Amino acid sequence: MNSSRVNEIVWITGGGSGIGLAIATKLIAEGHGVAISGRNEAKLNVAADTLRQFPGANVLTIKGDVSNSQDVDRAVQKIREHFGRDTTVLVNCAGISPFTLFSETSVAEFDEVIATNLKGGFLTAKAVLPAMYKANRGTIAELLSIASEKAFKGGASYIASKFAMRGFTDALREEARKHNVRVIAVLPGATETSLWDEAERVKFHERMMQPEDIAAMVCDALRLPARALVEEIRMRPIGGDL
Repeated sequence: MNSSRVNEIVWITGGGSGIGLAIATKLIAEGHGVAISGRNEAKLNVAADTLRQFPGANVLTIKGDVSNSQDVDRAVQKIREHFGRDTTVLVNCAGISPFTLFSETSVAEFDEVIATNLKGGFLTAKAVLPAMYKANRGTIAELLSIASEKAFKGGASYIASKFAMRGFTDALREEARKHNVRVIAVLPGATETSLWDEAERVKFHERMMQPEDIAAMVCDALRLPARALVEEIRMRPIGGDL
């Protein structure tokens, strides 16, 4: 982060694995306070044990669902109580990606994807922005995926949620900038995480980016002086999209 800023308080949703954990690892190594949240408590605890290997690491785990407003409000309060300060950086990595044909997609599945991938982004931003606006500083980074601008067959629910979240992110940026709050859209291509099944990760391993690659770019954007904003980060495998 910007060298003039120390001890940022970072909340990473979906921080128990994948890109979220990779970002948490880099920020913990830089000395920032990091809260990771997710629905799988066991996964969060394993991630926290890894993060706490860094000297002086200040880590908080929060079990919760970003689609549940009570869970989100509880997370914000726990962060404030643990660190003694409000969240200054929100990194939204929580998401689900069932890639089923539209004809096989149930209403329940569609509702769950929209609730997690879109409503979750709305609720978390809604929860942290008042304190950011009051402080006249802060950053929100939304992990959107290439699927927020490029449609693929299968997974219509996932694509719909990401296209909508892209529009939400762009609109929020225009409102937040007058409060010196930065909103960053992150659009990575194929990255080797659990969102892909094991067979796909084995088959395409050499062509996929790694979570650490995305984390490096996000953290670089966070380090910029407060006067500068990277509005959008696009990253693709060197060999092109899968």
